[in-house]
Order: sequence, then structure tokens, then C-alpha cells
Amino acid sequence: MKKQDTPSFEKKENPLSAEEMDILRSRTKNIGDRSKIPPPEKKNQSKAVKLAKKNKSSAVVISVIAVAFVLVVALLAVYLSESLGLNSKKNYTFTFGKEQVKEKYEDIVINDVLYVDMAKLASFSDMSVSGGADTRKYLVSEDQYLKFTNADEYAVINGAKVVIESPAIINTEKCLVPYQFISKAVSTGLSFKHDQRKNTVEINRTTYTVDGEKFKEDITFSHEKFQIAQAIQSTVGVKYEYNTDVSNFLAYIDPEDATPYLLLVNPENPLDGSFVPENMSAIPSKYTGKETYMLVGCAERALTAMMQAMYADGISAVYVTSAYRSYTYQYNLFEGYVKNKISVGMSREAAEAEVLKTSARPGTSEHQSGLCVDFMTTSMTTLNNEDFERSRAFEWLSQNAYKYGYILRYPEEKKAEVFYDYESWHFRFVGREAATEIYFSGLCLEEYLALI
Repeated sequence: MKKQDTPSFEKKENPLSAEEMDILRSRTKNIGDRSKIPPPEKKNQSKAVKLAKKNKSSAVVISVIAVAFVLVVALLAVYLSESLGLNSKKNYTFTFGKEQVKEKYEDIVINDVLYVDMAKLASFSDMSVSGGADTRKYLVSEDQYLKFTNADEYAVINGAKVVIESPAIINTEKCLVPYQFISKAVSTGLSFKHDQRKNTVEINRTTYTVDGEKFKEDITFSHEKFQIAQAIQSTVGVKYEYNTDVSNFLAYIDPEDATPYLLLVNPENPLDGSFVPENMSAIPSKYTGKETYMLVGCAERALTAMMQAMYADGISAVYVTSAYRSYTYQYNLFEGYVKNKISVGMSREAAEAEVLKTSARPGTSEHQSGLCVDFMTTSMTTLNNEDFERSRAFEWLSQNAYKYGYILRYPEEKKAEVFYDYESWHFRFVGREAATEIYFSGLCLEEYLALI
């Protein structure tokens, strides 16, 4: 029988060479714990790798798209951050015309309010500047001005006191004013542009053209966009008319810093016994008769101008009968009045109560401040309301005193507020601005000071 041939199978090549097999055997022989052999690639990872190897160009495109997407998201986040003010801690750049000024963020954004340095704005726009330690007044003309007081909730625009969103911050170097305020207060002459995303402010002079030639537009201010302080609404647009030349007195009638002249003296706000006003001057004797009376400098100069004006109007039968009084003088005066009442049978308590209606205890008299005067006419023998009210002097003072910075201190309808009975002869210096506000508002000094 013929031997049957063994079936033949196609021999397959070993995927590894003999050398690679030897290396594999040697490695697996030395592994004691096979659980530590790294697991094979996961199926999906393996597929992704194989796919990437087969489609290298597609993998590159996908990688580029992924990187681009990340960059776009990052840029969008930065843009949104800046546009929403989330990246607003960077410094500010102010441009005044062609001049750029860098300001540190923390110096110009205070309590989340953006401020402008008025000193720099005034220099750029040719405003004149005046003021004391804590006030600033910026003028472009006599009737176009802004006035600020440090930490005050009001500002003054052309004589109108308006509510300011955040108080001005004033020191020896700067006068910081809220940007929103100044950009609204300027009516013409300046343009404002604020870019919150870039933290920039641009301020430029506006111009107009005539026959091809450019001219700078006049700078004007307006209070129309603001809430006006109720007490002085009727003072807006007041014009001061004088019958004599007051140019040499105007700086005293309307002092740059009137704060010292708003000193409140009454039973609730007494002066110390040692208080003596500074810088007092003698009132010219022609207005006082034979005696010499003293007032604080501005009050004396303003009174002199007012007396000249009265005399110019033919009212010369009026004179000053009292001005500055020392604490000791007032003590002796008050005690004399009380003793007179006691001498006619009153108890001391009843006598003091009666005297207090028209005279002040020492320390509570305005006369100690050196800011007030009492008037009499030549036809009067004693101070009394009926005689003085009938005089031409009282009529004239009632209509004109405010123009010189004086107010009727104790009005008839304000007895409770001022602590004293009506005194038609007693006038007090507060400066023209405050006097005008008080005159037109109908307020007494106590009410006025409570509002400002």
C-alpha cells in the first residue's frame, strides 16, 4: 500500500525575528509577579493611535483646530473682562488736548468713583483759580465759575449750590472732582470722552469756524443737570447792582474762603472766655460817632463799603452803636441788665429769663465774634424795633445788606430758631454768597448752616 502523503500546510512567517524572540523570552523569564506587567493599551486609545498613524494629515488639522479654539476662548475672556470693567485696575491716562497725564488707578478712582484733577483741567483750559486751604474756585468769567469745598456734599455752579454725587477731595496739591460731575457741569467749550475699557479720558477744547478760521468756543457752566439745594433755588441768576464803586472792597465782601465768617454763636454754641478774634480793624469813626469799634477785617471792609453806599443814597443819619465785645464786657453788660430787673422786684431767675430775650450770657453773644454790628439813627435814644423799623436806614438795609455780605441776624419770625427776640438793628457778616442765599431763601443762620 502506498504510503499516504502527510497533508501540507502553508508555513507562516514568525512576526518576530529569532533575536527579538530571545529578548522577549529573557524578559518574561525574569518577571516574578506577572500582575505588575503594565496592562495593554485600551481599545479606544489603540484605535485612535492607529487612526492617527494612518491619517497623519487629519491629526495635524485637528490639533491646530484645538489650539486655535483655546486661543479664541482666552482672547474672548480678556475682551469681556476689559469691556465689563473686570480688568480696570490698570492705571488711567488723561489727555488734555495734546498733553497726556498718567495717573495711578488708586489715586484717581476712589470708592469706585472716577475723579479728575481740576488743577490740571484749569491749567489746560485757562481758568483762573482761587481759594483757601480746603476750598477752590475756578473762574472763566465773573459769572461763570465752579466752587468746591473739601468733603462737602454740595458744589456751586455760577452761584447755584447743587448736590454733588461724591464730595470733592482738596489738599495743597490737588483738587479732585468726580468726572461725572465736571463732564455734566461744563455746558460749552470742552468735550469729554471716557473709555472704560482702556481706562482713558480725553478732554478737548471745542471750536467753531468763521470764514474758514477756527476759534475756541467760550467755556460756560450750567446747573440744569443737577439737583439744586432747596434753600437757595431762588438765588440762581442774582445780579448785584451797586450805587458806588465797590471794586476795592469786593474781595472782602465776597471772600474766597467764607468759612471763618460762618461761625455760629448762640446758647448752644458758646465761645470760650479766652476767645478773641484775629485780624480786627477799627470801623472808621465817621460811621461810629466818637467811639471806636472793632470788627474782623473782611467784616469791617464790607461794612465800610455798605456805609458809603447808604451815605451816597442820602441816608447819613445812621451809625454803628456796637460791634466787637469782649467776654468780660458782655459779662458786665448782662449782669447790669439783670440787676436792673432785680431792683424793680424781680427774682434773679425771673430777671435772667427776661434779660435773655434780648441780651446774651457771656460767651453766647455774637458780638464776641467780631462779625456783627448794631445800628442806630440820630433820632433814636435807645435801641427799639419800632423806631429803627421806621427809619430809611432799616428800609435800605433790608433791601441791600446782602449785597455786602450782611444779614438781619434775628428775624421776627425766627425767634425759636435763633434763641432771641426780634432785633431790627442787629446785622451780621457772613460773606456775600451766604448772605444772598439766606436773604432769598428766608432762612435764618441756624437753618442755613444745618443745610450746608
